[in-house]
Amino acid sequence: MVMRTLAALAIYSVAIGALAYGACQLAGWPFGKAQVAVLAFLAVLTGALMLWQEQAMDKDPKGFMFRYMLGLVVKLFTALVAVAAMLMLLPRAQALPLALALAVFYLAFLVFSTVRLSARSRNLPKP
Repeated sequence: MVMRTLAALAIYSVAIGALAYGACQLAGWPFGKAQVAVLAFLAVLTGALMLWQEQAMDKDPKGFMFRYMLGLVVKLFTALVAVAAMLMLLPRAQALPLALALAVFYLAFLVFSTVRLSARSRNLPKP
């Protein structure tokens, strides 16, 4: 199951990156190493949290819900810290597009993890 989760996340990450690249090219916005780094960071964070959350899914459904909610908090807090750091450390011309990219990627990975974990939890054996 671990490999299926990681494969799905990798495919989704590449697809989201390609869509973002295409949208940025059409709009004339920058898409470079910084945006790819944000995408990779959120993909790794989402993957780590999903694997941790799925470990509790079969054995302890209440523990799974705790891990799911804690994962949402960790991901949101991490994203907020990253946006704050970007806005404080980078020039405004670089910080705003990068912070917007992070926000869009954050929402995309939030949707992915929520849909995937919801679908997996529906297929669990009933007690």
